[in-house]
This record gives sequence, structure tokens and C-alpha cells, in this order.
Amino acid sequence: MKNIYLIGFMGSGKTSAGRALAKKLGRRFTDTDLLVQELSGLTPAGFIKKRGLKAWRRAEHSVFKITAGAAGRVVALGGGIMPTKALEPLFRKSGVTVYLECCEGGLFKRLAGDIEKRPLLGGDPFKAKLAIARLLKKRLPYYEKADLKINTCGLTPAQTAVKIAALVKHYGTHAR
Repeated sequence: MKNIYLIGFMGSGKTSAGRALAKKLGRRFTDTDLLVQELSGLTPAGFIKKRGLKAWRRAEHSVFKITAGAAGRVVALGGGIMPTKALEPLFRKSGVTVYLECCEGGLFKRLAGDIEKRPLLGGDPFKAKLAIARLLKKRLPYYEKADLKINTCGLTPAQTAVKIAALVKHYGTHAR
């Protein structure tokens, strides 16, 4: 049974919908950001502040590679982990990718209460809006490589999980 990888921008619902999806499908849930935090003892913001963004990306990639070796999971990937050229073969071999799409305005609304905890957003609402637009534009070509896509704007985590389960079942990844 292949993994189901949830990719998308921060705030798109990967963790909350991923937990609901794992429960619905009777699978184990893994969040790569939380796994890096657990292994390092640092929050993502603390890790980036102490060790830098490049070290965070290396840690994310290492955790992804470990997670890819465990079959049958629902995996919420950090917003910066994408099916890049180097990682694409591992994504394809070990699972199906589902892009959780959400518009810039929806992302800002979801992230508004956490701006100070998200180092890449710049710390204030104005900078956050600019950062979301810039990062989303940069990452979109990678997100669009996903096997499946679902728009999460206006959906609850439970509704998103139901839609993902239906897409994955139709796609044929043995989601049972």
C-alpha cells in the first residue's frame, strides 16, 4: 500500500486534513515538520533561527526519505518539500502526491494568527501577504506536479479528507 503525500503551502490544511484522512482510512499519520521538531527538540521557527533555513530543508528531506520507506501512511509534508527533480523518483515509487491548493487570500486568513511563528512570513501582516504571494509563485510549478489536486478553500479538514479519500480511491492507490 502506497503512502499518500499531502503537499501544499503552509496553511493549506495538510496537517489537519491529514489527521482526518488517516483516521478515515485507518492509516498511520506522519507530519514531517512535527517529526523534525521531535527529533531536533526545536520548533520549526526555533530550528530555522538557530540553524538556518538550509539546515531545515536538509532535515525535512532526510525525514521525508525515512518516511518514504514506511508504506501505507498519510504524510503531511512541510510546505518546502516538493516533488523536485532530486526527490521525484522517491515520491513516485513510494506514494501518490495530493496538492492541497488554497488561494492567497485563504492562506493569509488561515495563517493570520500564526504570522509571528512562521519565519518565512516576515513577522507582520503586510510582509506576510507579500511573502505568501512570492513563495506561492515560486513553489506553484512544483506543487502542480502532484498526481492529484484538491482546492481546500472553504472546506473543513473532515470535508477535505472525504474529498481526498475519493480522489485517491479513484486514482487507484489501494487506499483501504
